[in-house]
Amino acid sequence: MKDRVPAEHGGAGVEVARAGLPSAFGWPDALDLLARAGAGSVFLYAGVVKAMDRQAMVLAVHGYRLAPKALEKPIATGLPWLEIALGAFLLLGLFTRFAGGGVALLSLVFVVAMAQAKARGLAIDCGCFGGNGTGTGVTWFDLIRDVPLLAAGAFLAWRVRGPFRLDRFLSEE
Repeated sequence: MKDRVPAEHGGAGVEVARAGLPSAFGWPDALDLLARAGAGSVFLYAGVVKAMDRQAMVLAVHGYRLAPKALEKPIATGLPWLEIALGAFLLLGLFTRFAGGGVALLSLVFVVAMAQAKARGLAIDCGCFGGNGTGTGVTWFDLIRDVPLLAAGAFLAWRVRGPFRLDRFLSEE
């Protein structure tokens, strides 16, 4: 944003950019930063917690009863590292459209998986931030909590530019 310095204050009506912010910084840029920081932090944290206890992750994946037994270990091993990568990319502003799309897609998969677990009455926790999957059941809060992550990811996949992204060094725009 630019501020106009009035003539009576020695500015002769000249526009001056605010220090530290791009001259066109507005609500879309603030929303971009909020979406990147929020979704990136959640995905990075969730991935690290899950990566630290692979066996609990295998049990959590098994608890959903969606994947064939042969795929449970590969999913439990790879999913945390995918979350870590997507979270780090968003926090750095690197491959932001790809990472945003990945967060939106993964959040949609999580919501669908939790909804089917709730509908089937499975006695599991969501496994979102670790744990071995055993619990009293997926709650409405678990389902609703992932909707803003889905929206943030979709917004970032749709938005071409944003402030403080390393992406700008990779393109010739």
